[in-house]
Amino acid sequence: MGLFGNKKEGGMMDVIRCDEQEYLVWKWRPSGEANTTKKENAIRYGSSLRVKDGEMAVFVYKQEDGPNQDFIEGPHDQTIKTANFPVLSKIVGLGFGGASPFQAEIYFINLAGNIQIRFGIPYFDVFDPRFMDFAVPIAVRGTITFNVTDPQGFIKLNRLINFELDDFKKQIKDAITKYIKGVVTNIPSDNQIPVLQMERKVLEINDLVAKYLAPRLKEDFGVNMKGLDIADLEVDKEADGYAELRKVTAEQTTKTVEAQN
Repeated sequence: MGLFGNKKEGGMMDVIRCDEQEYLVWKWRPSGEANTTKKENAIRYGSSLRVKDGEMAVFVYKQEDGPNQDFIEGPHDQTIKTANFPVLSKIVGLGFGGASPFQAEIYFINLAGNIQIRFGIPYFDVFDPRFMDFAVPIAVRGTITFNVTDPQGFIKLNRLINFELDDFKKQIKDAITKYIKGVVTNIPSDNQIPVLQMERKVLEINDLVAKYLAPRLKEDFGVNMKGLDIADLEVDKEADGYAELRKVTAEQTTKTVEAQN
């Protein structure tokens, strides 16, 4: 009775499910809290697994040849048994003599939710390739929306243990800042958009950044970028570089018009 009777050590039969409202990856524990039990990964054979539509449950087993994983996509509501977890037949049979509990970590991955990150990149210098002496400060602000469409690819690139959504947001936000700055800095030379006209070309610049950013986020973090919305591309019109560039381009335009006339 001691093995099966103490709920804090795994429970008689658990209902394994995720009731979190906002999450990307969430680890299930019998007690509901981390580090509250020496057997927080003890899964009772015969417990029920409930995976809602738009979720995926990942069972991670530690074996001699490395971790093994089972992926169960919702909707799913069944008792845990070897019929729906074929790998358990070997694990339970060899490791536990057909008895429970068996050791497994269970993670729920949110496949339906849209995660949004707001970014604000402070002023950085952008140069017009025709006038490299004048640095024009530009700031970029907006929102990125992403989700997980390839759970197996996602967990290969990210640690699941103690995985927090806020930590992932911070991690991905640094990469977003780097990528957006890199693309915007090169837009005048790569796409022939004058620096002084960039504020009026927000939609075009948005598409250019999104085209570059989407594959980077997939390759580096395993997430699917659903949308990029640059809300503001602000030029510092008080900067000396802006004033000088505006002056020299105005003079060049005047000379060109005079020559044509």
